[in-house]
Amino acid sequence: MVHALHDQANRRQHRPALWTRKGRTYVPTSWHDHAVRVKRFALGLLTLGFQRGSPLPILSFNREEWLVADLASMALGGVPVGIYTTSSPEQVEYLVGHCEARHLVVENEQHLATALAVRERVPGLRHIIVLDPPPAPLPEGVLTYADVLARGTGADEGPYWNAVNALQPDGLATLIYTSGTSGHPKGVMLSHRNLVWTAGQLQRATRMAKDDEALLSYLPLAHIAEQMLSIHAPILVGAEVYFARSLESVPEDLRDSRPTVFFGVPRVWEKFKGRLEEALRELPAARQAVVGWARGVAVQHNALALRHERVPLALEGQYQLARRTVFPALLAKLGFERTHFFCSGAAPIGRDVLEFFASLDIVIREVYGQSEVCGPTTLNTPDATRLGTLGRPLLGVEVLIADDGEILVRGGGVCQGYFKDPAGTAELLQDGWLHSGDVGHLDSEGYLHITGRKKELIVTSGGKKTSPAQLELLLKAVAPVGHALVIGERRNYLVALLTLDPERARALARQNGWPEEMSALAADPRLRQHLHEAIEREVNPRLARFETIKRFAVLPEDFSISTGELTASMKMRRHVIEARHKALIDSLYSEEPAVPARAG
Repeated sequence: MVHALHDQANRRQHRPALWTRKGRTYVPTSWHDHAVRVKRFALGLLTLGFQRGSPLPILSFNREEWLVADLASMALGGVPVGIYTTSSPEQVEYLVGHCEARHLVVENEQHLATALAVRERVPGLRHIIVLDPPPAPLPEGVLTYADVLARGTGADEGPYWNAVNALQPDGLATLIYTSGTSGHPKGVMLSHRNLVWTAGQLQRATRMAKDDEALLSYLPLAHIAEQMLSIHAPILVGAEVYFARSLESVPEDLRDSRPTVFFGVPRVWEKFKGRLEEALRELPAARQAVVGWARGVAVQHNALALRHERVPLALEGQYQLARRTVFPALLAKLGFERTHFFCSGAAPIGRDVLEFFASLDIVIREVYGQSEVCGPTTLNTPDATRLGTLGRPLLGVEVLIADDGEILVRGGGVCQGYFKDPAGTAELLQDGWLHSGDVGHLDSEGYLHITGRKKELIVTSGGKKTSPAQLELLLKAVAPVGHALVIGERRNYLVALLTLDPERARALARQNGWPEEMSALAADPRLRQHLHEAIEREVNPRLARFETIKRFAVLPEDFSISTGELTASMKMRRHVIEARHKALIDSLYSEEPAVPARAG
């Protein structure tokens, strides 16, 4: 990737590479300046004893300096290590200690305080580099980002280019720590070849080739998906990357950056859907009628087009009219008027969400993968998309379904194993195949369907097996459910914990005259009756008898990262949720199913 960076700097020179918000506007950094800063930061690191093979953990929200530090350490033969900004001090300490880091990059005063506490418990940590330093004098061993750049400015460039030229395709390029849904995170070892190969395949599959490609960087850069879309693919393509100021500012940043490719985890799309539904309800009646017509046309057109079936001439004419007169205004309000590829991944997304956006002429293409394969394994592409599937294998990727249903993968993105974990590596990589831990099947057209995680399959007391993930997707489609967790291991029936999506819940409450405060609404028997009837109508009839949800509880608060119930990539930590709500879960089994239960 470092070679590709310098190639782009030579080719594109002073054209924009990165965009950072300064006040109300975005300010560019050219390809030339980006490459120069990477080189200077790397030379500055050398003065601090950074060596080939040294890890460089980075604890910061997405920004230019994150990319500079990542690529600079990689250029020296070092190993960048992203840390989620939501990590607890104990989690930061574990990662810094596990990768044996002597240097650490942090964003601001808050993370500096964490780093200083960690340094007291991890003796090997010597140098802390802070991007936005506090005004007070810095403690010994703490430097600013500007300090490190200054150390590399005017220095002999020979050591830098020697290190870059010594990089080997199969050398360790980065460590991606898993989100740790069931214990300590594991460090996935990815090579330079893994990164370049996968970025190239992703570029081709998404048709990221135009001269004005742009992306918005806002999901955690500690995750391989965001690294692919913020660092590696943009470098290969020459795409411009805009940095969001925060997760909360994404709607405004989207409108200003107008990305050509946009990736969101299901929770992001669900929140967009909730806000859009509310905005559409508030439109004047005449406008609602026009939008309703356009949505109906888009649903019919996209259903035929995605199946590669002939679109009747009259329908095609209506669709083109809707694209000219209705959808541009809706897309512009979201910042999506230039977007040619919409994507979702990292967790299952509801069919209702996909169909809602397809009615707005936004076709969300699901991707399946994991850190261990450098991101994507299968992907719905512009040429081949089936809503509700995870697409076909990328070019050069082989997918095999084992006898027990486990998905096995082989290809250029498969990692080198887990850092300092030979037993885990031996379990992961067997006979040339990566064992994903996911269960699924390929349909007759080669599209992948996921059933669930092998280790998350529920076995009832009657010996029946089911995947909670599929049941939870059905429950999340019920308004206004936010998250759903299905429980039933060694029990004689299944129950669920439900949380409320604030936007959808408030809209439903206003519509029915119910309390809008979340804890009061969660306890309201009218909401519980609404959910009970919806589950009996929309969920249970689609399930085998032993899979039906017999009882449920509505929690007054959503699952969150701060409570440890969600990982930084928004996946549920089942063992944490079940432990935290053990008494409530036990109460759902305290008597035979009758009326829906509630929390509190």
